Amino acid sequence: MKKSFRIALTILSISFLLFSCAKKKEEKENAEIAYTKAMKQLKDKNYTTAAEAFSKIDDDYPFSKWAIKAQTMAVYAYYKDEDHTKLVSTVDDFIRLNPANDAVPYMMYMKGLSFYNQIPEINRAQDNTHEASMTFRELIARFPADEHSIDARNKLSFVDEHLAGAKMSIGRYQMNNKNYVGAIHNFTEVTERYRGTNQVPEAFFRLTEVYYKIGLHKESLAAFRLLKSYFPQNAWVETAQKIDPVLFNEK
Repeated sequence: MKKSFRIALTILSISFLLFSCAKKKEEKENAEIAYTKAMKQLKDKNYTTAAEAFSKIDDDYPFSKWAIKAQTMAVYAYYKDEDHTKLVSTVDDFIRLNPANDAVPYMMYMKGLSFYNQIPEINRAQDNTHEASMTFRELIARFPADEHSIDARNKLSFVDEHLAGAKMSIGRYQMNNKNYVGAIHNFTEVTERYRGTNQVPEAFFRLTEVYYKIGLHKESLAAFRLLKSYFPQNAWVETAQKIDPVLFNEK
C-alpha cells in the first residue's frame, strides 16, 4: 500500500513538473510573440499602441525576460509619443521595483531627457529645467562611467546656462521694480551656483550696479573687484567703470 502511494506521488510530482515546464514554455513563447508585435507597432510609428502593448507584456508576463525589455521599450515609445507623464511614471515604477537592474541608467537618462525636451523659455517657470538638472545629476553621481552619463553631462551645460539665464532675467526685472533684495539674491546665486556659465560676468556687474544704486559702495566695489579679477577682458568691466569713473578705475 505504501509502495503504491509512493509511486502515485512520484507520478503526480512528475506530471506537475511537466505541466509547469510546459506552462513556462508557453508563457515564454506568448511573451516573445507579444514583444515582436509591439516592436512592429513601434517600427510603424504607432507609438501609443506600441507603448500600451509593451506595458501589457509586463502586466501579463511579469517574470519573463521580456518584461524588462518591454518596460524599456515602453519608455522609448512614450518618449516618441511625447507622453511625458506616462514616461516618468513608468521609469519611477521601474527603478522602485528594480533598483539594481542594468537598465536603470538608461531609464534615468530617458526621464531626464523627457524633462530636458520640455525646457521652456527663460521667462517662464523652470520646473522642468530643474527636474532635468536633478535627474541628470543623480544619473551622473550614481553611474559616472555609464555611456548615458556622458550625454547627460553635455546636456547639463545647457541646463545650467538656461537656469542661470532665468535667474538673471528675474533679477533684472526685480531691479527695475526696485526689489533690490530679491535682485541681489538672484545675481548672487548665479555667481555661486552657476559659476561655470556665461552669465557670471553680467551677474557680477549687476551686483556692482545694484549695490551702488542703494548706496552700499563698499559692497559695490567688492563685486566690481571680483568681476575685474575673474574676467579682466570682459566688456562688463568697462560698463561697470562708467557707473563711477573714480570709484571703479582703481589700479
